[in-house]
Amino acid sequence: MHDRTERVPGRLVDYAEQRLLRLGRHFDRVQEVEVEFEDEVHRGSKMSFVVRITARADGHRHPVAHVTEKAAEPRTALDLALDKMDRQVGKLKEKIKIERKRASLAAAAGNNDLEAETAPAADLERVRLKLHPQTVEDAAEALAASRNPCYVFLDEGTGSVSVCFRRADGGLTVIEPVVP
Repeated sequence: MHDRTERVPGRLVDYAEQRLLRLGRHFDRVQEVEVEFEDEVHRGSKMSFVVRITARADGHRHPVAHVTEKAAEPRTALDLALDKMDRQVGKLKEKIKIERKRASLAAAAGNNDLEAETAPAADLERVRLKLHPQTVEDAAEALAASRNPCYVFLDEGTGSVSVCFRRADGGLTVIEPVVP
């Protein structure tokens, strides 16, 4: 909490902290929330309070939610900002869900006739692949066309299931299973 007005009562700070804990209940990826209270005075107008709330989420792909609200009273401005932040965090959560669903559908379309089966456990997903024999070069081309970090294929030369992926240096790695 940053109080640039130096007039925000402690009970308002406690109230803000309680309400901000709800953000974590809605979306567990919120790591840090910053609240700023500020006075705003324009010539010929009454004084108003400005509340800025910035929420940072974990992971580099998730954006930062930012809200600014003005009102005559600090609690009113805080309530308006908290309501808006709550809606933004909810939209962010839904956006991430949609991105994940889209990525899994794209993976299903790019990976040789995928059949997805959902297991009873919520965190476990099983995917069944119908593999067709391919050369390593064909698999490398399919990997380049796919958004996935790896590509599973049936190696035409060995007849075994293999996995290929691009290393950070740009080279291709093929994992060939060896059963003892």
